[in-house]
Amino acid sequence: MKRAIGALIANWFRKPENRRKAKQTAQQVWNRFQQNKGTATKNGRTPPRQQR
Repeated sequence: MKRAIGALIANWFRKPENRRKAKQTAQQVWNRFQQNKGTATKNGRTPPRQQR
Protein backbone atom coordinates (compact mmCIF):
# COMPACT_ATOMS: atom_id res chain seq x y z
CA MET A 1 0.00 0.00 0.00
CA LYS A 2 2.80 2.45 0.90
CA ARG A 3 4.57 1.62 -2.33
CA ALA A 4 1.45 2.29 -4.38
CA ILE A 5 0.92 5.66 -2.73
CA GLY A 6 4.58 6.54 -3.26
CA ALA A 7 4.34 5.57 -6.93
CA LEU A 8 1.17 7.64 -7.33
CA ILE A 9 2.88 10.71 -5.87
CA ALA A 10 6.02 10.16 -7.96
CA ASN A 11 3.94 9.96 -11.13
CA TRP A 12 2.09 13.13 -10.18
CA PHE A 13 5.38 15.00 -9.69
CA ARG A 14 6.69 13.92 -13.10
CA LYS A 15 4.53 16.53 -14.81
CA PRO A 16 6.26 19.95 -14.85
CA GLU A 17 3.01 21.84 -14.17
CA ASN A 18 2.40 19.78 -11.04
CA ARG A 19 5.92 20.48 -9.82
CA ARG A 20 5.29 24.20 -10.32
CA LYS A 21 2.00 23.99 -8.41
CA ALA A 22 3.64 22.16 -5.50
CA LYS A 23 6.54 24.61 -5.38
CA GLN A 24 4.21 27.62 -5.47
CA THR A 25 1.99 26.18 -2.73
CA ALA A 26 4.99 25.40 -0.53
CA GLN A 27 6.29 28.96 -0.99
CA GLN A 28 2.90 30.43 -0.03
CA VAL A 29 2.65 28.24 3.07
CA TRP A 30 6.21 29.17 4.09
CA ASN A 31 5.52 32.89 3.64
CA ARG A 32 2.32 32.65 5.69
CA PHE A 33 4.23 30.79 8.41
CA GLN A 34 6.95 33.43 8.47
CA GLN A 35 4.40 36.26 8.69
CA ASN A 36 2.57 34.57 11.57
CA LYS A 37 5.84 33.86 13.32
CA GLY A 38 6.79 37.55 13.14
CA THR A 39 3.47 38.84 14.47
CA ALA A 40 3.31 36.36 17.35
CA THR A 41 6.61 37.47 18.87
CA LYS A 42 6.19 41.21 18.30
CA ASN A 43 4.82 41.85 21.81
CA GLY A 44 6.70 38.99 23.41
CA ARG A 45 3.54 36.90 23.69
CA THR A 46 1.18 35.08 21.40
CA PRO A 47 -2.02 36.88 20.32
CA PRO A 48 -5.30 35.79 21.98
CA ARG A 49 -7.43 33.23 20.24
CA GLN A 50 -10.40 34.50 18.30
CA GLN A 51 -13.88 33.56 19.43
CA ARG A 52 -16.11 31.87 16.89
